Amino acid sequence: MHSIQRKITLYAGGCFLLLFLALLVAIHIEMERTVVPLNESLTQQIVNARSEQISYWFQQRIGEVEMLATLASDHHLTREELLRESRKLEQRRGHDYESIRIVDLQGNSWTPDSNSFSILNRDYYKELISSNAPCVVSNVIVSRANKAEIVVILYRVEPLVHEDAAYIAAAVPIGKMKDIAQDILVYDGRGSLIVNSEFPELDDSRANMAIFTASITGVPGWKLIFQVPKSQLTQGMTKTQRSALMVGTVVGIFFLILVLLLGSSIAKPIQALRQLMRQVEDGDWSVRSNDKRRDEIGELARSFNQMLIKLYQSQQEKKEMELQMIHEQIKPHFLYNTLDTIQWMAASHDANDVVDIVESLSTYFRLGLSSGSQFVTLEQEFQHVESYLNIQCVRYDDILDYELSYDKHLEQHQIIRFILQPLVENAIYHGIKPLTNQKSKISIRAYKQGDQLIVTVLNNGVDIPKSRLASLQKTLRDGKKDRNEEIGFGLYSVNHRIKLAYGELYGLQISSGQGVTCMTINVPLGGNNSCGKS
Repeated sequence: MHSIQRKITLYAGGCFLLLFLALLVAIHIEMERTVVPLNESLTQQIVNARSEQISYWFQQRIGEVEMLATLASDHHLTREELLRESRKLEQRRGHDYESIRIVDLQGNSWTPDSNSFSILNRDYYKELISSNAPCVVSNVIVSRANKAEIVVILYRVEPLVHEDAAYIAAAVPIGKMKDIAQDILVYDGRGSLIVNSEFPELDDSRANMAIFTASITGVPGWKLIFQVPKSQLTQGMTKTQRSALMVGTVVGIFFLILVLLLGSSIAKPIQALRQLMRQVEDGDWSVRSNDKRRDEIGELARSFNQMLIKLYQSQQEKKEMELQMIHEQIKPHFLYNTLDTIQWMAASHDANDVVDIVESLSTYFRLGLSSGSQFVTLEQEFQHVESYLNIQCVRYDDILDYELSYDKHLEQHQIIRFILQPLVENAIYHGIKPLTNQKSKISIRAYKQGDQLIVTVLNNGVDIPKSRLASLQKTLRDGKKDRNEEIGFGLYSVNHRIKLAYGELYGLQISSGQGVTCMTINVPLGGNNSCGKS
């Protein structure tokens, strides 16, 4: 009896030992296969993110200099006039520029105090002259004025109007770029190291170092390089394996019987669910779990099915909205060129009222269509809706007036672009236009309330009927638009985009009564506010 019991115990113990050793080997192999590549991937993502930050920083500076060049070309600015405009940019963005100089066709660089020097022998000048590029970025230069490290952005003024204003040379301190790079090496387009890290310069013969690189897309030829000892990439895996060995040795034997009894009832359904997940990863969203169990595994399977249903609905809704937005878009470049032509023709005939409305329309479309970013500043969104109101005031001069106000400290806060114009359009066509015998007013105000940004659009036109108001409020509250409901795509799109960006606690609310209709938007001040070119 005892002999049989000992044999069973030894047999079970031997099986457990073999299983435990096999498990340790499997853990080691799996972690080597997944953890190290994961750490490498995460490290590369960090380097890529730093590269994108530096690229965006450079693109901002190049974009600002490009605006100066465009202004000089479009308005035929002389050197003195262009120097005044550049001084305004220096004053407005003083921490981003050391100086902005104007270079004439002979290579002389000028400042507002008329001091000049020749840059004919500068490498960046020669590079721009020998290429067709609109601009070049120099290697790092030590400024004579304050000994700070700078790079020079040299931009062409095309088409050339005045020979004394052929190029714009903006000296940009690289301190901000160094802050972004931190412990990462930065090399310019000529292969020179311009930002060092705590590690020595690259040594390709060092086999124990892992190297990660990323190009700075905003400046051709520039790149980031990060080197890290390979031991650091496996350090976490080693600690995890050691911990797994210790914990497994202590508690493994106590769970042996439980694993043997419950293994088949737990592992199999999880494996089946995992297989379904792999099918979903391969693009098959039609699969569903058939597990009818009433325990946690069954609940997990039902949650998995619900997740797939919601993901499919979300994707379909996104596709429908993207298609509808595409149908409403206009080819911006053709439109801008046409508007510029109309404005030039109107100006040549002294039709100043036509010039004003075309300028407002051009501003409206430039702000609404040109940027690829989902987010803009509050100031830009107000400029956009003001251009729209200027146009509508020409059409409805007898019945429409407006006012805009917002706290100045909020003007650089990022919000979703193109969310005010649909509200204003709704107010005009449904609230103000029906009252043809009186002048009504639209008031738009933005202010801070706690940790939220509140934007209100009020009009003193016709009230929304109670039945339709109730239907609007229900649709906005539920976030679901039925094809038969009387709510336009504009209002639904504004509410839906806010909820997608910030969550269900935020969105659009509408109230109407006693001659005042108010549409209120609330978004978090600390929410997603990334804004940039995509």
